[in-house]
Amino acid sequence: MPSAHRSSKKVLLIAPKGFEDIEVAAFTDILGWTRILKETGPVELEITGFKRYVTSKHGLTIRTDILIKDVKPENYCAVIIPGGFNDSGWTEVYKKPVLDLIKTIYTNNGIITAMCVASMAVANSGILKGKKATTYIKSKRHDNLQVLRDFGAQAVKRRIVIDDRIITNRGPDTSIDVAFILLEMLNGKKEAALIKNALMYK
Repeated sequence: MPSAHRSSKKVLLIAPKGFEDIEVAAFTDILGWTRILKETGPVELEITGFKRYVTSKHGLTIRTDILIKDVKPENYCAVIIPGGFNDSGWTEVYKKPVLDLIKTIYTNNGIITAMCVASMAVANSGILKGKKATTYIKSKRHDNLQVLRDFGAQAVKRRIVIDDRIITNRGPDTSIDVAFILLEMLNGKKEAALIKNALMYK
């Protein structure tokens, strides 16, 4: 926990069933380092979901800090939505409580971080209209870029896209880089560089 004299920022991570493991772990680790280094402003990450325990596609079970029904969006300056696998329940990200959280945090000037296919949930919320975004393009079943276009986004094939406080990316390979981008947007380049150095990340 942050010490009393260091004010913290709060970030919400929505963990749906069947989430991609690394797209959660990158954020819990990198943002966690802000509470270790005294030179950085602490970022408190809270994990939410529809149930107290949520299992990833690969069998990792995590405990949520707060249930979605109890989340007060005004308490958070950013939200992270990891990608995942539809056949393992990930599609619950399209439920109204999730879409409402995305819209409200964005409307409150928060940062939206959508990993991999999560950009399609963000598009579904309506906030990607007219904005550039990317997503996972290796799906054999769906044209994910076309889904973004259908919701009014300007779909592009890029590794990472940032447009008006919305971060989208192509997949799990970007996880660490995106976590540092979010940290930089929250705490600035200097503090992000300090944590990169501590992690020996080049």
